[in-house]
Amino acid sequence: MTLKKSLQSLFGDIFTFAKKDFHLAAYLYTLLFVTTCIFLNYYTGFYGSFLRESYFNGDSLWMFPLFYGVIYFAVAIPTLILRKDTKTLSNSKFYFKSLFFIVLYGVSVGFFSYRDWEFSSLFQEEKLFVLRLMSQLKGSMFFILPLLLFKVSFDKNIKGLYGLASNTKHIKGYLVLFLMLSPFLIAMSFTPDFMKAYPQFRPWLYEGVFGLPAWINTLMFETTYSVDFVMTELIFRGALVIGMVSLLDRKAILPMVAMYAAIHFGKPLGETISSVFGGYILGALAYQTRHIWGGVIVHICVALTMEIMGFVHYYLLK
Repeated sequence: MTLKKSLQSLFGDIFTFAKKDFHLAAYLYTLLFVTTCIFLNYYTGFYGSFLRESYFNGDSLWMFPLFYGVIYFAVAIPTLILRKDTKTLSNSKFYFKSLFFIVLYGVSVGFFSYRDWEFSSLFQEEKLFVLRLMSQLKGSMFFILPLLLFKVSFDKNIKGLYGLASNTKHIKGYLVLFLMLSPFLIAMSFTPDFMKAYPQFRPWLYEGVFGLPAWINTLMFETTYSVDFVMTELIFRGALVIGMVSLLDRKAILPMVAMYAAIHFGKPLGETISSVFGGYILGALAYQTRHIWGGVIVHICVALTMEIMGFVHYYLLK
């Protein structure tokens, strides 16, 4: 299949999904709710004042699961009511399964006590570097085994591990989609919010850590950074879409999008807004294809492009 046809097929699946799923009241409610949450977060500084602060007062382990649960069900339940889906609303499996995925993710995000672990044999810069790597890998430590056990127990009919399957439909199309996004990403890198946030890893702060050159430390971090995006796709497009299809079918997408936007509240506003559209598109494609590889590819490519542009701004354009 040519690249043009691959892209046409990809967009065809998005339009097919949107056409079949569209419900005016449900979509308008979700848009209004998500827009209001984004406005309130950036107007009041909610993330910085409450969620981020909870890392340091010991409340993050329960605050993050609670926050994500509220966001998810504040969209899931009203949109099910608007669609008159009383069968799902009265199904305890819907609440049990979605809560399992939400709490698993929220606890992973809220787990912060590892920052207090002692690394007495390491210098301060080495300890900080190890903690940076651990922060990117903790998702995989939290997700893989529980999701494997949950799938074996409740989702034996799903191929692969919630989207980590052998299916590779639309891979070429995803790559073309990323190339189309590249000029926008490069332009966005010149905004003040972007330059404040990226690169996520600043190698000039870790010169000589473990006696390694900066490029090796950078490669180590960016590799773990990429692994974290695989885990993000596994939860959001995997568990919360493919894993919920048996209960929600296409209706799994809108609450996932709301929660996905919420995990970006500590990032630049433009990134949070784009996550709404990106989450919907990747969710629709995960539903249509039953795999998350395309989302993994786009997510990692976008993230590494932003990192590279951060390096360009620091080393070449400052």
